[in-house]
Amino acid sequence: MMPRRNQLVLMALLVLTLATQGCTQSAPRPTASSTSQSGLAQCCTDMEDYPRWFVDVARTVAPPLGTVLSHIAWRGGHLKSQQAAQDAILAEIRPLDIVLVSSKGRKSGQTIPGLFGHAAIYLGTRSELEKLGVWSLAEVRPHAAGIEANRIFIEADAKGVHLSPPSVALNTDRVVILRPTFTSLARRRQVARAYFDAIGTDFDFLFDIDSPDCTFCTELIHRVMPELSLPVQEIYGVRTILPDRVAVAALRHESGLEFVDYIKADADTWRQASGQTLADDIAATWSERRQQAGATTGSGNPDKR
Repeated sequence: MMPRRNQLVLMALLVLTLATQGCTQSAPRPTASSTSQSGLAQCCTDMEDYPRWFVDVARTVAPPLGTVLSHIAWRGGHLKSQQAAQDAILAEIRPLDIVLVSSKGRKSGQTIPGLFGHAAIYLGTRSELEKLGVWSLAEVRPHAAGIEANRIFIEADAKGVHLSPPSVALNTDRVVILRPTFTSLARRRQVARAYFDAIGTDFDFLFDIDSPDCTFCTELIHRVMPELSLPVQEIYGVRTILPDRVAVAALRHESGLEFVDYIKADADTWRQASGQTLADDIAATWSERRQQAGATTGSGNPDKR
């Protein structure tokens, strides 16, 4: 018979699984809409689908279950098998650009509500970092071998803050490239140094920007570049930053990020799309989420205490 402690852990894991499934509405496929602006107004709203006590219980096992979910995938990203798409992204991206990714073939890509579930930062190749003037910095030198092995992105996920190659960072279905605005070359160098210095930080499975000793993907950007004014919102008493809201803020010129490109793929093809298409796709995702939530709950969650 299973020990009682393991039974309790398993029960809590099942609770959290249900909670995360309820937040994502099983990966709707966005379609273009002429009413994207009204749809964008629904982005990242009405997020509290469950009673507070239910979520508090689920949070107690967030780290172990988050680690398990990070390994669940039923297919690779559509961009992974299309080298021309990855080449186009790498030709366009610049050091310290931010990429938002949508990976609906992974469970971890469905546990964050919305179209985009993760963010990574392009650090650059050795030649780009030399040109930036940071290659010889003390924070960079321990990671020189990784950069030369093509681990040129930095991201915060279940493994913590670490470097990743394009084959990992771009193993996804959609990519949005956003470019920070910098006041000076000196500030660019400070930001690069801070990203390298963050390598090894633990992951924040509660997605709380006020947790000082751990971080998650968009929080890493927020910590390193607070001047970007990324949109912060409170969900179940936790202040967090959702990738979809980061994209919307860039499209609306409400942050220090500029929209550069949107690359989207299916199993057979890929294309570069406009900011308007990005707005349409995000709006469609949230409109569908609201429709599904309304059909499931009627007037919504009656008890958010």
